[in-house]
Amino acid sequence: MLLHWGMAMLVCALFAIGWYMVDLPKGPARGETFALHKSLGLSAFLLLVWRLGWRLRHPAPPLPEAVPGWQMRVAHAVHWAFYGLLVFQPLSGYLSSSFSGYVTALFGLPLPQWGHANPPLNQFFTELHAAGSLALLALIVVHLLGTLSHLLQPGENLLRRMLPW
Repeated sequence: MLLHWGMAMLVCALFAIGWYMVDLPKGPARGETFALHKSLGLSAFLLLVWRLGWRLRHPAPPLPEAVPGWQMRVAHAVHWAFYGLLVFQPLSGYLSSSFSGYVTALFGLPLPQWGHANPPLNQFFTELHAAGSLALLALIVVHLLGTLSHLLQPGENLLRRMLPW
């Protein structure tokens, strides 16, 4: 539960910072904002690795039998797509950064560059990263609509598994 909500808050912060930073003019504020976005993105990746390790050792409780089979299949597909995109996003961002000519750092700690300044490759990976963010946003909307559908079911307590109280 804590890993889910922590990741949700981190992804929301990454979206907010990402949308904000692209319109900033070149200068120190833009560089600092990009550095924060990169550090938070890498932190999200590390949190995802922790979450996947946790999930392997602690399977999710089974869904109630009242949940139709098609909803269970959609829920599983959405969750696996989340995992895939939450790997893809930091990877595409890291590759974009590696070909930008700027150092990638995790909260000030320089990380290895996987390339050198190469504007076409930087643009390619930047576009992949932007497309991945739109796919992730679409998946979040699907997830929220599914959540809303369960909230509207009278007497259903499925969502109580994700609330801390």
